[in-house]
Amino acid sequence: MLEKNNPHTLALVTFRTIAHFYDSDDPSPENDRELTDRAENAIVLSVLDVPDKKISPICDHIELRFPVSDLTPGRQNAIVSATRAHFKFRSTEIQRSSILTVRVGLREVWLTLGVAIPSFIGIALLTEFPHVPSAVIALNVLVIFCWVVIWQPFQSLVFDRWTLAEKSKIYRQIADMDIRVLPSTGA
Repeated sequence: MLEKNNPHTLALVTFRTIAHFYDSDDPSPENDRELTDRAENAIVLSVLDVPDKKISPICDHIELRFPVSDLTPGRQNAIVSATRAHFKFRSTEIQRSSILTVRVGLREVWLTLGVAIPSFIGIALLTEFPHVPSAVIALNVLVIFCWVVIWQPFQSLVFDRWTLAEKSKIYRQIADMDIRVLPSTGA
């Protein structure tokens, strides 16, 4: 929500129960527990849902709301700590995944060269037979094959890497945001 005189934006996420927030399979202490995928997605989508993207690409603070019965003494601080720890961990995990994406992309470049160079030679040879139907078919198959083989490393090294870098950056920003835990209003 954006107030007229306030350039700050707020991400508001309401949970019906604390069970929707914490991963039930994580035995860690509450202030270091992992969040559920559902909670992570709800927070990320709320943070990215900025009414006026010109002011800020993402929100700058988050309000997490829980039923009053789930907010036992000290739990608010534990929820904030768990949220920060979760998003810092996920940011680091995504950065590691990005490193793997680059390594795979570089291997794909070598495979592309190994496949594309002979294909280019085949294309050059087949262009000498423009009136032979089987040569035209083989030429078109090789051209399509080259496009596919060339596209994959480009996809990995450019688009996938950029997407992972941006996701990691957003997760890091979420971990550093002002996070408030409040009781939800209403039943």
